[in-house]
Amino acid sequence: MKMIGPWALALLALAIPGWAGDIYRWTDAAGNVHYSNMEAAGADATAVAPAGPAAAPRDDASPRTARATRDAGDGEAVPADAEAFSAGVSLRRNALERDLRATERRLHAIDGQMTTLARARGQHAPALVPDGLDLRSEEEKDLAAEREKLTQHATQVRNDAAQLRQEVTARLGATPPWWIDLR
Repeated sequence: MKMIGPWALALLALAIPGWAGDIYRWTDAAGNVHYSNMEAAGADATAVAPAGPAAAPRDDASPRTARATRDAGDGEAVPADAEAFSAGVSLRRNALERDLRATERRLHAIDGQMTTLARARGQHAPALVPDGLDLRSEEEKDLAAEREKLTQHATQVRNDAAQLRQEVTARLGATPPWWIDLR
């Protein structure tokens, strides 16, 4: 078997941009925003990330003569910075939701482990236990402590999401239709 020469790798590197295409954005009848690498049939799709070389970095020191805007779909112009803010907030909200879901999965697993350990302890514990005597194993105590920390973390994540929603509402003037509260 022959080794791939450097010239073959160079040809492959030159061919990769040819596989890239435009990214289109459109809003469906329900008001949901979609992104795809194919233009939607029957939808008014707008190319948002054209294929080709990346744009030159913006010089923030240069004066801006006009504020960039886009059409919100209802004829109202939305500043590009509001769109960037919305995208950043959406990413933060999604990260909070992923964190909350992972925390809830771990809490569920801990609850299962604690139930199993409590059942085993109940089968092997003496019938009469003096009040105030803690018969839990070290593993049960550790799981209870971890559960308490995770419960506090889940509460903090929910509070962070509520604070993020308030920030979005204050910045955009109302809670946007794309916002979904954490469940």
